Amino acid sequence: MDTFFSKLALSNEGRFRLGRHALFWLVCWIFMGFIYGFMSITEKQGTYILLSYFEAVLFMPQHMILSYGIIYFILPRYIIREKYWPGITAILGLILLAAFMSPLTVKFIITPMRLSMGIPPKPWDGIFYSLMAGLRGSMTVAGFAVAIKLVKMWYLKKVDNERLEKVKLRAELELLKGQLHPHFMFNTLNSIYSLALKKSDYTSEAILRLSNLMRFMLTECNNSTIELIKEVEVLNNYIELEKTRFGRRLDITINITGELQNRIIPPLLLMPFLENSFKHGVNEMTEQAWISLDLDVSNPNLRFKLINGKPSEHCGAKDSFLVGLVNVQRRLQLLYPNAHELRITEDSDTFVVVLVIQLDKLKLPDAS
Repeated sequence: MDTFFSKLALSNEGRFRLGRHALFWLVCWIFMGFIYGFMSITEKQGTYILLSYFEAVLFMPQHMILSYGIIYFILPRYIIREKYWPGITAILGLILLAAFMSPLTVKFIITPMRLSMGIPPKPWDGIFYSLMAGLRGSMTVAGFAVAIKLVKMWYLKKVDNERLEKVKLRAELELLKGQLHPHFMFNTLNSIYSLALKKSDYTSEAILRLSNLMRFMLTECNNSTIELIKEVEVLNNYIELEKTRFGRRLDITINITGELQNRIIPPLLLMPFLENSFKHGVNEMTEQAWISLDLDVSNPNLRFKLINGKPSEHCGAKDSFLVGLVNVQRRLQLLYPNAHELRITEDSDTFVVVLVIQLDKLKLPDAS
């Protein structure tokens, strides 16, 4: 039913256009016939009502000329093109044309017809009153018709803008995700390169873990969302990969609680925080490095807290540090608008990330 009425109101298909125009003029005819049928109460009220409906048909052409003239000629040719003065002049001309059609209709059709039926002319059947009545009636009907047309144009423009905005957001999300993948791979390869330089026995194991991570990116990351438990598995795989690199120099605590099943999240949304904690925290510390990761899911919120130690003087590349965080901040803004809270704080020797997401408020832009 909703589809039928939406097509009736918006579709450009011939039968629906004809249907909504016919419906509009039918409503106008019923309204005008009813109003003018009770302008005077007499013993022949039924006759007057029938006559009023017939006369309403005779006045219909002037209403149509004014309405369609504005909608299909003046609006597209002048108003939409911002040619306001020619448009206003044309509208005034059409209004006068429609108004003068009213006394002509009364004089040459309605008055003779009424006299032949034995109905005396009304006091307001004169030229001046007929002109004013035609002016009022035509402007009223045309005003409603033009208002409906403008509302329809506004709605279609709004829908088109929303569609373009969704396409833009989707393209931006794909770009952000595309930037994230090489950044992630670069950091991971750096870790394996460090193991290879040391001729570590864990190099082959690290390469195996990298292949698993690459498989994840090639398969799961093409989707808009993944299961939260898979995202956590990726985090664990990356942590294990880094643990083989740093060995006993790394003290890491992981605490994951709550119900992870049947939850979805955009892929690699949490990974940039973990990457930064290793690259700009653990990697740059000469003393014992440490990381504390807490993840809790309590319906409907996910709370992610990551704390890592860092050197008192940051000696890494600041631009590289910002890439991942700026990327994920923008993704959060697009995917969880007004449904997330991200706090990043640091002091001389610690870096803290606290992220709270309302998982049920995920907003994915449609492809259409």
